[in-house]
Amino acid sequence: MIDLLIKNGAVITMDGERRVIEGGDVAIDGGKIIEVGKGLAYEAKKTLSAEGCVVCPGFINGHSHVYQSLIEGLGYDMHFDPWNWRFLFPVVSKVTPENARAGAALAALELIKNGVTTISDHWYLHTNMNNIYQVTEVFDRAGLRAQMVFGLLDQTFAGERIDSEYMTMIQSEDMLIKEARRYHKTWHKNRRTTVALGPGSTEDISESLMIKTVKLAKELDINVSTHVAGWIEINSYTIRHFGERDLEHFHSLGLTGPRGVLFHAVWLSDREIEIVADTGTKVVHCPIANAYLGYGIAPVSQMLSRGITVGLGTDGAASYTYDMLEVARTAAMLQKATKLDAESVTAEETMEMLTTSGAKVLGLEDEIGALEVGKKADVIVVDFKAPHLLPVGRWLPKLIYSARGSDVLHTIVEGQIVMEDRKVLTMDEQKVMEDAMANREDLIERAGQETRDLEAMPWPKSGPAWRAIVK
Repeated sequence: MIDLLIKNGAVITMDGERRVIEGGDVAIDGGKIIEVGKGLAYEAKKTLSAEGCVVCPGFINGHSHVYQSLIEGLGYDMHFDPWNWRFLFPVVSKVTPENARAGAALAALELIKNGVTTISDHWYLHTNMNNIYQVTEVFDRAGLRAQMVFGLLDQTFAGERIDSEYMTMIQSEDMLIKEARRYHKTWHKNRRTTVALGPGSTEDISESLMIKTVKLAKELDINVSTHVAGWIEINSYTIRHFGERDLEHFHSLGLTGPRGVLFHAVWLSDREIEIVADTGTKVVHCPIANAYLGYGIAPVSQMLSRGITVGLGTDGAASYTYDMLEVARTAAMLQKATKLDAESVTAEETMEMLTTSGAKVLGLEDEIGALEVGKKADVIVVDFKAPHLLPVGRWLPKLIYSARGSDVLHTIVEGQIVMEDRKVLTMDEQKVMEDAMANREDLIERAGQETRDLEAMPWPKSGPAWRAIVK
């Protein structure tokens, strides 16, 4: 008697042979996959029919800031700089542990509903050092797998230190290193959670703290994950201050290598792409956030052609979604359109970014990312019995180019069914929504008049609405 048997689906295994098994089964016991094939003859405590469905590895969101989940839609149609000082600073500087908990729960609910089984969240919002513990506990109770990136900011936030009232997330170098150690000791490899270190950017932390972060990551043998060359202005900053481009400077400080993870990586020179490839550094591409904030489009097809491991992420409120299928589709379409080349990124490469490559980015490729014997059973079932999909023919392109997160029927993490028939079993959806509403109202009220003005903006006569209320 095994724990769980998924029967008669189109199984996109993502195994070494990239098998797609029509009418296939997945047998799960003790949280792991014990067999994948056709006509598996097991008795199971629970059997899920996947007829007319795709069965595949759970999706991996390689970069997020879930503290922003409560404030989507508040400030919009802004480039990165006004987005930070006009929208983000006033409200997020007021985040309490209760706000952090409510935002993480809202994000977790959306992630599970969209078939995301692993989340990597870069948490640097240390307005209270308990915030990150609240977030981690929420993810753990929800049944998600998480790589929590302990963020470090001792200098600026997004390159700004406009007012100490807004910079409550900036802490001293000694405190951040001490707290990073404490957090790592508490949560690294605790059930489904792993820990990485996340210096904010070359603007946001001192060179001294950057060097200490690299040293600590090597001592603990964990990833060091940071925002690199996301916006074009950052290269001007680093050339002016260090005589090097952004990625070049990170490389000179030792942040590249198999344990190095670069978020965004939009404005890389050819030489810098060579550095990333030669050092085995990983990249997380956030196509929707990059496009929305006017960052630009990362040279993903060039990276893939050089053998660089690229995963996908949502980033924060600028993506307006935790639907990784939407993110994946956008990634592929942007490369095709800008390269004038329909072959620049394929459906197969896109699926790898969602699963196997995402696992490699987090250093979890031996555990997740594929449906193969011995790996942890992070599995989703996607319902293809719908007009926009139709359960026949070639499954992968329809999954990548037509399916939506809302088509996910079941979500399973390490053998635990966390969503069945689109009902999340590990969270009280109504309570999560009520708490999110109350905490959003609390945040906006405490953020002050500037933020309330954003929420009450009239329909603009022309251009972006926020311009009309700038004082």
